Amino acid sequence: MLFQVNWTISPHKRIECWNIFGNMTPEDDLKDAGDKIKVLGRWHRLSGAGGVCICDTDDHAALNSWMLNWSPVCEITVEPVVDDAASRAALQDKPFFTAKEQKTDDA
Repeated sequence: MLFQVNWTISPHKRIECWNIFGNMTPEDDLKDAGDKIKVLGRWHRLSGAGGVCICDTDDHAALNSWMLNWSPVCEITVEPVVDDAASRAALQDKPFFTAKEQKTDDA
């Protein structure tokens, strides 16, 4: 399952958080998230005040544990998300959905 993780770093915790994150190696990142979470991408605001991550996991406890690693220095929100294909499939099953007619080549 895909999750969007948003974080904000309060001004009084930024230096501490930047130093923790800035000293991490790619191996530290893997260990921090754990083996049950796959980080698909992570983007940081240019201001350094927070960012967003998309990750994939079926283990809610592992996701909770990872978020707790950062909760002393960040405000974190997590919500499930779906990709375009899953969103379209869900819409197309609804009674209010009107499919566009398919064009055919009659040659």
